[in-house]
Amino acid sequence: MKNASTRLFLIRHGDTLDEETERVFKGSLDMPLSEKGRARIEKAGIFLSRFHFDHIYTSALSRCMETGSIIARPHNLEIRTSVDLNELRFGSWEGMTFREIHAEYPEEFQLWLANPEVHAPPLGETLTQAEKRATRGLREIITRHRGSNIGVVSHGGTLRIILCSLLGLQMSRLFSLGQDYGGVSIVDLYSDDHAVLQLLNFTFYAGDTF
Repeated sequence: MKNASTRLFLIRHGDTLDEETERVFKGSLDMPLSEKGRARIEKAGIFLSRFHFDHIYTSALSRCMETGSIIARPHNLEIRTSVDLNELRFGSWEGMTFREIHAEYPEEFQLWLANPEVHAPPLGETLTQAEKRATRGLREIITRHRGSNIGVVSHGGTLRIILCSLLGLQMSRLFSLGQDYGGVSIVDLYSDDHAVLQLLNFTFYAGDTF
């Protein structure tokens, strides 16, 4: 497996703000890393320093940019940003909890839960729209740097979309893939239609347990 054309390191950003805030739809809200999140990513950076990175791309939101900057430090790399790697846009629901959304938007919420590929939150985007955006951005990065080791720092929803797309999984399987804060996944690309998952959602560098 060492002759892969391109190796992708898919990394979710660290924890943000406080525990109460963790229960809201963040989406495109620009929330910074918390101290806990920063500490987690420092450990992730130590773990990832054993690998060679040629390039590191992040979403254009600060929680990913800071995560990427910490990870890039041992490799003496500058991060590059792509808005296509941003999290799903939840529109009017951003900053709200599940309970608040269910109370204020009961019909829209049920439609979205039943089929997020077709139904979007008010002023938000469908899963299908997010998939087109995220896969377009990733495809451009891979085309630009084919044959390289590339770090991609993004969000839970976006990374699940990318993994499903690379592995040929239906988007309905999205939440079958764990994506914890600071989770590291590795995918080797041998061709445009041949991807091999080598590591999924690894967080044991931080002492995590099941």
